[in-house]
Amino acid sequence: MAPKIGDWVRSYSAGIWQIYRILDYKCKDPVTGKVVVKTTIFSKRFVSDSFKRSFKEECCDPAFVYLLELDKKKELDAFIESNSGLYQKFIDHEPKQIDCIYNARIGIPPHRDSQIIADKLKDLGPIKDIEINPKLNELGFNTKAMPSWTVQFVSSGFECLGGYLSFQFLRVLEQ
Repeated sequence: MAPKIGDWVRSYSAGIWQIYRILDYKCKDPVTGKVVVKTTIFSKRFVSDSFKRSFKEECCDPAFVYLLELDKKKELDAFIESNSGLYQKFIDHEPKQIDCIYNARIGIPPHRDSQIIADKLKDLGPIKDIEINPKLNELGFNTKAMPSWTVQFVSSGFECLGGYLSFQFLRVLEQ
């Protein structure tokens, strides 16, 4: 059974989490290069494994999320009933925005000046992930060269455009 918004779950991080957003979008598979549909699950943690307040947010692939075990769900229900104030704080808690970062590779330019690159890319976006490398190549950057620098793009809050994540240029990381 696929998880849904409101479900109590376990995730790759410790604690008991509740799903608050599920996002399906298209993206380029890094292995095959084909466009695929991907799902990201956003959840916020209520308590640690020892039932201590532990508010936090995260997102991940559904493969890392599974429904809370029945005995733990009963234990959680009893905890909520006897800690209604804490539960209300959790309900009122707005998770921080989670952004998606896309790292593109470019060959180190002969001028070795990251600011020149940043100036060239600062107005690039909104752009889909499948458009980033072709656009970098079109602008004269070699996306297959080694050694390389990383050009980062950000999708604020996993914002979508036409079913794809919408990215803006963020920064150049010299390595």
